[in-house]
Amino acid sequence: MELRHLRYFVAVAEALSFRKAARRLLVSAAAVSQQMADLENELGLKLFNRNSRRVELTEVGRVFLRGARRMLATAQEAVAQAQEAARGERGRLTIGSIRLVHDFLPDALARFRERFPLVEVTVLDIDNRSQVEALENGKIMLGIGYASSDLVESESLTVTPLLRSSFSIACAEHRWPAKRGRPKLADFREDNFLAPCTEAGDEYTHLVRTVCQRDAGFEPNFLKLGNSLESLLSMVAAGRGVLLAPAIFIVQLA
Repeated sequence: MELRHLRYFVAVAEALSFRKAARRLLVSAAAVSQQMADLENELGLKLFNRNSRRVELTEVGRVFLRGARRMLATAQEAVAQAQEAARGERGRLTIGSIRLVHDFLPDALARFRERFPLVEVTVLDIDNRSQVEALENGKIMLGIGYASSDLVESESLTVTPLLRSSFSIACAEHRWPAKRGRPKLADFREDNFLAPCTEAGDEYTHLVRTVCQRDAGFEPNFLKLGNSLESLLSMVAAGRGVLLAPAIFIVQLA
């Protein structure tokens, strides 16, 4: 049994006429009659009482009509939902994001929800490096992190800048009192640069090393202590070293 059989059946049941149903369906009356005969043969049920003057539903036909209408409505709903999904209006969106993101993400998600209320959005906490693999294997559909060589070198991914941030350096107050004015990165060449002792730590140290070499011409000495930027800031306050990170991260943590 196909949806075509159900559409033809409902048309005949509502018109109680093969000729009128055929006009509604834009097919011949003979085609409608043949489809109804095929349907009754497949079901092994008599759906209509018909003679040369009139067509009537049997009791079985009346029961089947209710189910046929529900099935057609379900099919139409499925088609509508598929079309909405094709237009990006329905479905799911899984985002992988580094733990610390700028305020733009909550605001962007709120605006997205207003525009696409039928899209289910999930945000997963995934470090920058793992996002590449998650994007390639389909675990996530969008990754939000900081620009890295992994992303730039991947031929299967498209990278779009969302925002730019300068780097800031956090240090204990006694290390650089406010009265000394604005420090330069080179002023901290003898300090320990704190880094997380996690898998993401290697990527972070690579980022810091690149900035120190590029902007101040020195190789930083790393001290891996905490497992998050929050814990590293505590170590900074305790005088264990300094922390170099994008300004938006430090502002959110301070």
